[in-house]
Amino acid sequence: MKRSLIISLLAALAISSAAVGIARADEASHYNVAIWNPITNAYPVTGTMDLSFHPGGVVRGYYHPAGLPSFIPITGGRTGNRIWLTIGLYGSWQLNGRFHDGKITGSAIDEHPSLDNNVGKFGVPVALVGAAPIYSFVATPH
Repeated sequence: MKRSLIISLLAALAISSAAVGIARADEASHYNVAIWNPITNAYPVTGTMDLSFHPGGVVRGYYHPAGLPSFIPITGGRTGNRIWLTIGLYGSWQLNGRFHDGKITGSAIDEHPSLDNNVGKFGVPVALVGAAPIYSFVATPH
């Protein structure tokens, strides 16, 4: 009786561990990310993100702008295939997306758009003065 109970518990544990492994199999913790204006396709902001997925849907990580040795904090959350991220200490970028085939795609809102064509956003020039602060983004695992 004890033996069958132990075997049953081990089998249940193995199945639940396998289910967790399957749920996380298509996720990467390191992504190449590009954010661009969908109207002009001009001046994409690029870099990489390191994300950690925690219990309860909490997401934390860092954004690294292309060509700069910066660690910009990321906070966010995840429910199912939906994810939302805030990049920057003051919420400079808000990303809302969905996981699809290992990628994350969606929209991004620049909460502090540049007022000067020569000002860089995370080190990349953004010359979209007067444009809507809504962008598209894609994050691909690397």
